[in-house]
Amino acid sequence: MTHQGLLGLWDPKLTVRIVILLIFLSALPDALVVPVLKDLFADRYGVSTAQAQLFLAVNLLGALLAIPLVKCMRQRMSGWAVVSSTAIVDGILLAIMWLPIGFAGTLALRTIEGAVDVATFAALFQMLGRSDQQHRAWKLGLGATVLVAGLGIGAVLGGFLTKLAGSAAVTLIVGSVSCVSTGILAIVFRSTLERMVQIAKSSTVDAAMDEQELQVKSATQPAIQFGKIWPILFMAATDRATGAILTAVFASFLLSGLGYTPEQRGMLVGLPLLLMAIGAAPAGWFADRFGALRTRTLAAIVYAIALGIVPFLGANTLMLALALLILGVAAAPLLPASLALVLVTNRGMSGLAAFRAAGDIGYFTGIVVTIATSAMIDAGQYNVQTGLVCGFALLHLVATTASWFALREHPIH
Repeated sequence: MTHQGLLGLWDPKLTVRIVILLIFLSALPDALVVPVLKDLFADRYGVSTAQAQLFLAVNLLGALLAIPLVKCMRQRMSGWAVVSSTAIVDGILLAIMWLPIGFAGTLALRTIEGAVDVATFAALFQMLGRSDQQHRAWKLGLGATVLVAGLGIGAVLGGFLTKLAGSAAVTLIVGSVSCVSTGILAIVFRSTLERMVQIAKSSTVDAAMDEQELQVKSATQPAIQFGKIWPILFMAATDRATGAILTAVFASFLLSGLGYTPEQRGMLVGLPLLLMAIGAAPAGWFADRFGALRTRTLAAIVYAIALGIVPFLGANTLMLALALLILGVAAAPLLPASLALVLVTNRGMSGLAAFRAAGDIGYFTGIVVTIATSAMIDAGQYNVQTGLVCGFALLHLVATTASWFALREHPIH
């Protein structure tokens, strides 16, 4: 069937809404347990609070395992099949964790769950990026907004449900239901999702037929499809690392050392995160028009500079809030533009899985450095913590610069 014929049978708005819903449902379980880790594991299995944090840490290992898993699955299965199978397996694993299987058994299942969770993420964002080739970054930004919203709502819901049920284990059941629902909906709407993939392939063929010089250009200049992905992964890692530093060091050490109340600290740290979530979709629209690499580079420079400045403004609440506002606006394009760059490398779900894994490595690194630093020095040493924030801001700037020089010769839009 021709591209026009397929288009007549397909509602792109409905497809985007379905994928957006699936992204939200799959993101919801990720943060459900975060606010109740102590109740869920320290009190349940008698482990220390620090050991309970391993539940989040082993997710990193699972993310690394997801890369070969996704590569194998994408060769044998369509996008909707990857989503349905991994989401249902994810839900089953969470349900088993609800049982009293011991902390070691829970960590083992959590590692596997981390792998299938990344596979679900990769498949959904690949479908979302394919849903509109001309406005890819905008759609990915919309997905990023829903992803962050799902995480935020999940964190709030986890605490509320634990209080309501009187047991933190309820978060695992709710997370299981959310994952299984994702898989079932992917099966129910499989025909719509399959049609989207067919149209994406047909659009690519039509575009190639319209461009007579495509083969000549491919022969004389390497295309971005076969270009480098490591600069994008480097950027993803530093994005998440600075995010960890912002939430851990900035909130826990710097603001508390200045006498801010917990409520004030929460508002100041939440401000850039909220702006990042709200601004992701508009930032994606901007990236579609001015180029993903150009948009991401300019935003990242402003982001790094703002991050390096905020520790010095801690005593001035008004100036600090303004700097954090700029930080949040600058952070908004980072995820949608980076996802758009991954998709044009033509690595599909494998590239997106690697992107997610690189981000998890960065976040884990930021947390580990924070814990190690706080263990070696007095938490009251404001200057040392300020230096840590500035150091990661500089690292982010270096990653942005290196990535720009590595990718600037490619026509990335």
